[in-house]
Amino acid sequence: MSDNPYTPSGSAYGNITPDANVDLSQAELIRTSHLSHEANIQSIGCLYLLGGIGGILLSLFYFGTGIAMLSNLVPAGPGGAQVDTVGPGIMLLGFGIVVLAISGLQLYAGRTMQTLNASGKIPAVIISVIGLLGFPCGTMISAFALYLLLSSKGEMVYSPQYKEIVQATPHIRYKTSIIVWILLFILLGLIAFGIIAALVSG
Repeated sequence: MSDNPYTPSGSAYGNITPDANVDLSQAELIRTSHLSHEANIQSIGCLYLLGGIGGILLSLFYFGTGIAMLSNLVPAGPGGAQVDTVGPGIMLLGFGIVVLAISGLQLYAGRTMQTLNASGKIPAVIISVIGLLGFPCGTMISAFALYLLLSSKGEMVYSPQYKEIVQATPHIRYKTSIIVWILLFILLGLIAFGIIAALVSG
């Protein structure tokens, strides 16, 4: 058996245990072969951060509307009829709590995906499973995120060994193409348009 700590073994490179004598060429080979996967995880993490921020804003809307209903600050019904707002108010407060909890978990998952912190992998998987319900865009993004997180390369990228490889190869960076930036700006534009349309229609 080779003494090289970065010798690939199997589809996930086996159990790699780096020591002080890092074989830079092997570290570069492993980092290069996983660089695209690493960058994709971090990109999904960025989207999760944006989604978490949007979710927190939505939860604040639910809280505000629910409190207004419980405080009878909503307009009366047709002809000045009294409207029962206690039930809907409590329901909106419940929605706000659920959305706030999911958004907080999404923020944590997104941040740990950007830093490749293994402590956030399970929360990221949970958020991705929930995101499968958001057909069609959410379903596609979440399915891709689950592949990134649960594949053999995902296991490697989140491993302690890979952190040492990253530290040994700071000169290797993923170069994002201009097409990716254009797609990201388009996606952000669609999200902003959706929020504005929802506010106007409301």
